[in-house]
Amino acid sequence: MNNEFKIIIIGSSTGGLPVIEKILKGLNRELFSVLIAQHMPEGYTGMWADRLNTHTSFSVSEGIDGDVIMPGKVYIAPGNKHMALNGRQPYKIRINDEPPVNRFRPSIDVLFGSAIEYEPDRIIAVMLTGMCDDGVASMLELRRRGFHTIAQDKDTSVVFGMNKEAIERGAAEFVFSPEEMIEYFNRMKND
Repeated sequence: MNNEFKIIIIGSSTGGLPVIEKILKGLNRELFSVLIAQHMPEGYTGMWADRLNTHTSFSVSEGIDGDVIMPGKVYIAPGNKHMALNGRQPYKIRINDEPPVNRFRPSIDVLFGSAIEYEPDRIIAVMLTGMCDDGVASMLELRRRGFHTIAQDKDTSVVFGMNKEAIERGAAEFVFSPEEMIEYFNRMKND
């Protein structure tokens, strides 16, 4: 088993669904596991996971508390639940019912914030299109600690909100289109 795969954590809201599908279709699945906090109501995340599972090469499901994070797998925060990284060797998923953060559950800040104590060379944070600023504070802290952080560019965003905040506050190391994200990820070496 590949123990050196990278973990991509994605925060997304309005306009993010087609962007995430495009990114997943372009990624080398052997090199990555992807955790997604998408602002989406309960009941819809499972259907969306099924769609991605059919339309991409990744194995996609809603995250389940205690899931072991594996390469080639995508874990979507269930609607009305928070999802976080938990444990090392193996990395696992934690799902909880704690109160909304920034008015959201799932909250991007919960997912991004859970990565702060991990290895900066292992995890990449990506902020996509959407309203408000959920996740920006945690993304800024990730960047300060040496993590690679990426925000979607304005031209490809349905709503230039969360990603705009990330860029303006200095939380984004890179500003990329979805195509540029795919190219960047697939150039990565797992060293």
